[in-house]
Amino acid sequence: MSVTLIDMGHEVEYIDVNTSKVPYKFSVKLIDKTYTFTIKYNEQGGFFTADLETTQGEVLAYGDVIRYGRQLFGSIEDDRFPLPVIIPRAFTPGVEEVTFENFGKEVKLYLFERRAA
Repeated sequence: MSVTLIDMGHEVEYIDVNTSKVPYKFSVKLIDKTYTFTIKYNEQGGFFTADLETTQGEVLAYGDVIRYGRQLFGSIEDDRFPLPVIIPRAFTPGVEEVTFENFGKEVKLYLFERRAA
């Protein structure tokens, strides 16, 4: 999926999440690899988490908390991880956190180009 951000002048892609299905697993092709995501909700803590696996079932990340504006899987990267940077955010003024009400609607998992180090 993608959305054109008119005021920014470029197209941004995102991973579609449906909170009515949580917890659930789905596959997403990012650049040239397909990954399996599992999205869960921690009711006691009031937050979402994401697991990431290769299509061969190798677990790359487990229970990474989905925080607004923070890169998913950022602290545990290597060459097996998705090439784009995945950041939960909204282009709606006033939205500053990921909630059950806004995740998948205003707040999406946007894909940004990874900059070379």
